[in-house]
Amino acid sequence: MLTQQEWEKINDIISNINGIKSLTAMRTAFLQKLMQLIDFDFSDFNLGQQRGRTLPALVDPVVVSRFSKKFEETFTAQYQNKFSELDYVKWVFSSPESLVYRESDLVNDEVRKKSTFYLDYLAPSTLVQVAGISIISGGIFVGAVTIYRTSQKDDFSEKDLYILQQLLPHLQNKLSLEQERTENNIRSVSYLLCHHYGLTEREVEIIGHVYKGLSNLEIATALKITSNTVKKHITKIFDKLQVRSRTLLIRFLIENQLNTLWQ
Repeated sequence: MLTQQEWEKINDIISNINGIKSLTAMRTAFLQKLMQLIDFDFSDFNLGQQRGRTLPALVDPVVVSRFSKKFEETFTAQYQNKFSELDYVKWVFSSPESLVYRESDLVNDEVRKKSTFYLDYLAPSTLVQVAGISIISGGIFVGAVTIYRTSQKDDFSEKDLYILQQLLPHLQNKLSLEQERTENNIRSVSYLLCHHYGLTEREVEIIGHVYKGLSNLEIATALKITSNTVKKHITKIFDKLQVRSRTLLIRFLIENQLNTLWQ
């Protein structure tokens, strides 16, 4: 199905997946090199984020396309701010297993073209042919690659999907290792704060809210405690970490690389 040259390009992409440490740089290089194998006009590579019991979310998009930077930003922002809830294939992000897909295989074309997502989001940009990869690790959604073609071109072929299928295991392994590294780092930071600095779990929780910029009242509302109780906790936190203000607390976290717990 593939030529020797195409296999060499696939091997080059796999080498980049495994060799580039920065996830942003890896994702950018992946889409750029994928464009040399599969003809598409717009692409994005999002990381996955699980928010409680709600549906997984797409975050931190990397985009490679044939369009202007302004178009890329607008198209991406429209999805995140308005159309993500209307996406008729978003269920693939909740699948227990990774999946390579072509939208025309998942949704009846007549139904698809009558949907609000198609009419108000895809059609105005002419990016109506869509395929992608939903990347799942241990039952958790960790990332998604989506590629688009304009209406002037044919839908993605079986060969295109075959290429994506060859790359899927390597993407899954990369993001799985990154997820494991992040989780280990979070556990290490939480342990350090509690056992080295003597903070309680509640105090660590409050530090997270302070780091995110919440006021005492907002923290009290979120934790269902009084503002006075929040104030007492923060006083104890300042004393244990030997800082005198919220600004110095945040600086302390960043300088000691303890802020990764809330990033």
